[in-house]
Formats: sequence, C-alpha cells, structure tokens
Amino acid sequence: MLINLFGDSLAPTNVLISIPLGLILLYLAYQLFSARRKRYLPLTITSIVLTILQVISYVAFTVGATPVGGLFQSLAFSCTLVFIILLTQVQWKQNIYEKIISFVLSILHGTTIVLNLQITSNVIVILLTGFLMNQIKNNVKSASKSMALLLILTIYALSAIIALSINSPIFWTISNLIHPILIIAIFITLQERLMKMLMNSYIASVTDPLTGLYNKRQYQRQLQTEMNLLSKDLYAIFCDIDNFKKLNDTQGHKKGDEMLIKVAHITQEEVSSYGIAARYGGEEIVAFVNLESHKVDIDFITERIRERVQSETIVTLSIGYAKSDSSLTCDQLIHMADKAMYYSKTNGKNSVSAFNDSMD
Repeated sequence: MLINLFGDSLAPTNVLISIPLGLILLYLAYQLFSARRKRYLPLTITSIVLTILQVISYVAFTVGATPVGGLFQSLAFSCTLVFIILLTQVQWKQNIYEKIISFVLSILHGTTIVLNLQITSNVIVILLTGFLMNQIKNNVKSASKSMALLLILTIYALSAIIALSINSPIFWTISNLIHPILIIAIFITLQERLMKMLMNSYIASVTDPLTGLYNKRQYQRQLQTEMNLLSKDLYAIFCDIDNFKKLNDTQGHKKGDEMLIKVAHITQEEVSSYGIAARYGGEEIVAFVNLESHKVDIDFITERIRERVQSETIVTLSIGYAKSDSSLTCDQLIHMADKAMYYSKTNGKNSVSAFNDSMD
C-alpha cells in the first residue's frame, strides 16, 4: 500500500500530506515571530514560501502537469532545508562564516534541483548536515534537539541517492515518507521552543528578576485569593532591611543586592510550608502565611526569619505582621502589616511587631 502511494520519484500523496503540516509549521513560526519579532521573521517568511511551493506542486500534480509538480515538490524540500538552517541559527550561535557556508550550500542545492541534478543535490544535503553536525559538538546543550532533525535529513538524502541509483520503489517510499516526518520533527522542535518561551514570559511576569521571589502584583493577587477563602489564621508579613541605604552607600549596590537576595531566600525558606514570599519593592520583602491547619505560631515564624537574617547576614530586619479578617481588603491588610513594620523600625529596629489599633 505504501509503495503504491510513495514508491516513485514523483509522489503527489507526499505533497498532500505535507501541506497541512506546512500550515501548522507556518502557524508556530508566526507565533514565535509574534513573541520575539525580528529573530523569527526569516522562519515565518520561509514557512510561507514552503506552503506556497507545496500548494503549487499539488495543483500541478492534480491538473496532470507532473514534471512541474515534481519540480515544485523538490523546491519545497529545498525550502525545508533553508528552514532547518535558520532554525539552527536560532538554536545556537554561529559565526558569519558558518552562516555563509550554510546558505551557499542551500543555494547550490536549489540550483542542482532546477538543473535536475538529483544525486548531486542529495550529496549537498549530506555535506550540509555534516557541516551542521560538526558545529553541535561545540553547542551540545543548545543544539541537542537539532541532532534528530539532521539525522532524519541524512537518512532522507542517503535513501534518495540509493533510490535514484537503482530505481528502487522501497527506497523511494522511504525517501518520500521522510519529508513529512522531517516537518513533524521541526514542528515538535518549534512547539517546545514556543512552550518554553511562553513559560519564561509567564515566570518573568510574576517574579522579581533579582530575588526570584514573586513580584508585588502576584503577591497581591495570591493574598486576595487566600483572603477570599476566609481563612481564620491568615497573616500578612512585612519586612524591611534596616539601614539598607547606608549599606549601599558604604559597600556598594552589589553588596546590597547580595544581602537582599539572602534575606529573600531566608524569608522564602521559612514561609514556604505555609504561604509565599515576595519582593514588594526596594528593600521590602513581604509574605503571607495561612496557619489554619498548622501547629505553628506566627510569632515563631517571624522571629525565626529575624534571627536567621541577623545571624546569617550582615543586616537586620524590622518586621511587622497583621491578621486578616472578613472585613478587610487586601490593601488594608498589607497596610496594617506595613504599619506594624514601621513601628518596629521606629522603636529600635531588628524586631518584630504585631499590628494593633493604636498603630493606625
């Protein structure tokens, strides 16, 4: 069955299968272009050209213009080759000479296709894959996913050379089936890259780049969610590093950032079993803990944070906390914890204070 469909040098079925795959490839490339613009524009343009070539090839086969269909089928593969070259340039850094050599080989490949030098064109594919594989040894971490693509490409070229040499239907079947498989492999690679990009974008939108903690907006969002559950033992904690400006002025901002990161990590470690920590702004670290189902006291947690910061860093903390109730908004609860922190700050620093009405 497969041999009947694909066991010839000109296989319209191959083009019919490749068209929807090419459209999916175009969609993914466009999504990447939308996210990163300039970097993925060449891939998007190449996807458009690939789809057009595939459609022309299929129309030509349909109306009986088989030689034209075969030419555009081969050109579509040459376009796929260009797409893979562009993809490797996204996946790892290549110098100008490596880029030039790759594109020269792809141009030679397209030229040999137009001149109907099929065996030569496949030899060029093998040379190109070998050239790209040689680069992978210096870019193993970023280029490992491309190895599979290049291996599939090599198998395609070898099977095509054998099929052309002995006119074997079996090898034509292998060669013709590999093209859609190759597009699927590219699709998987692009999908992984798109998912990773989306995940990185999400992480960047909810975290502070310096400390790795949640940012102010995400803290407020999650605290509001907890407050909506009407938990009985929900506390907001507000921490401020004492004399932070003096530290920056005397020892430099690098030292200040180092201390801020250490304080952030200590706070996160102490509250992670009960809630979250976040960077609220500047030298302010906030947290909330839900102690409803835990046999631990809020004073124990806040004192533990203060003591660890004092013993493990060169700075101290002024800490305030406030308990939530159903009458409060998220902003009000944070404001109360901030007031308690300010009380600690103005009464000797390096201490913990619980909010009470006299602070308002």
